[in-house]
Amino acid sequence: MDILIAAAIEGTFLFLITCIQTFFYSKVIGLSQKWRGTRLILVIFGITILESVLQIAAMNAFLWVSLLFLIIVISYPVFFMGGNLKERLFFGVMNLAILMFSILLSTMFFSGELVQNLSEVSWRILLPCALMLMIYGILVLIIVHINTEGRRYLSRQYWTGMIACFFIVLFGLFVIQYFNRLATAGTFRLYLSILSAGLLIIWLLLYFTFYFICRYFSKTKEANALLVQNDRIEQYLLEKQASDERIKILSHDLKHSLVQWRELAEEKNNLNALHDISDYDEQLLSSLLINVENENANAIINQKSWEADQAKVEFQVDGIFHDDLLISKLDLCSLLGNLLDNALEAAVQAEAKELRRVKLFIRRKGNLLILISENGYAIEPVLENGIFVTHKKDKKLHALGMRSIEAVVEKYDGVINHSYKNNWFKITIMLGSYQTVLSDEK
Repeated sequence: MDILIAAAIEGTFLFLITCIQTFFYSKVIGLSQKWRGTRLILVIFGITILESVLQIAAMNAFLWVSLLFLIIVISYPVFFMGGNLKERLFFGVMNLAILMFSILLSTMFFSGELVQNLSEVSWRILLPCALMLMIYGILVLIIVHINTEGRRYLSRQYWTGMIACFFIVLFGLFVIQYFNRLATAGTFRLYLSILSAGLLIIWLLLYFTFYFICRYFSKTKEANALLVQNDRIEQYLLEKQASDERIKILSHDLKHSLVQWRELAEEKNNLNALHDISDYDEQLLSSLLINVENENANAIINQKSWEADQAKVEFQVDGIFHDDLLISKLDLCSLLGNLLDNALEAAVQAEAKELRRVKLFIRRKGNLLILISENGYAIEPVLENGIFVTHKKDKKLHALGMRSIEAVVEKYDGVINHSYKNNWFKITIMLGSYQTVLSDEK
């Protein structure tokens, strides 16, 4: 009876551990596209059953079965999670180290004498497991909270060095755990506890080294990408300004010519000529397909409108910008360009006509500029660590457009919200970008 109770507690405990591991991997490297929903639930149950069998077998053959147990824990993210292979292996080793730290801390707290004093077998197993689960959960939440997004830009030598260092710590933990099971003297357990604390400090130093390396590469890559993007936008604006000057001169001359032609046609009472001149005048006024009353925004929006027309995507814009807009030319072009690029890329992939649409709403409330972009999509967006994962083959350009948008939003103390369901994506951006608090728009 005691064996069945112990097995039930161990199985439940390992199931909860596997669920926490899945949560940890989903936050740091994301879930695999293949293993989701029901498949992932079956994998969790399969891993739990396998680990339970190994835990029972470890009572008689600790060393080799324990090694096999460690291999199973590391293999879980390698085969069933997202990210690159080096990321899956690295975070698998890291998670195993956290798990072993939790086991060591809980077993050292419940010393042999304390566990022996418990009357029931269930409590002897349940209390250490509950403490271990609590410690493990807290450590996982701390690691998940720390953003290590820059890992995507780490070169191979950094990955190799970090994985090797964490493996050394992991081997030390395995040795301590092995001797901890064999140790009976209190003094020897004390030495093992001190050694465990030392390895924990080394592990923390290694992880924060990894964190700062990631942060450095992330900021450097992002800064370089934004710099290149801003240079291109600035060059485009200079070329557009020169082009606009030429167009203005031609339009001005053409308008004067139309006035003269109209007067001549009226003198001759040529109704056909007057009708043609009126049609041509209307075409000239509507030569700017979309006018949002901002020169730079007009350039970006009309360019995207042309791209949408070429791709057979319906493109709609509603609203205008006001004169007291404070946002700089570069930031406005970057914001609109990336926002509409992302929307068009998603809408183009849709086959259904009703999903091949992009809508942009420009609103003002007080001193707030509100931009709402909506589009259909065929491929379900994937969030990884709070960031949309790119579907492009070049993962080095991971969500740079969204990063650029977020940089502009942060610069103007704004907020950004997004939602997606039924193959329709919506993103709302609010920026404090107007000089005055004046508007009738809702």
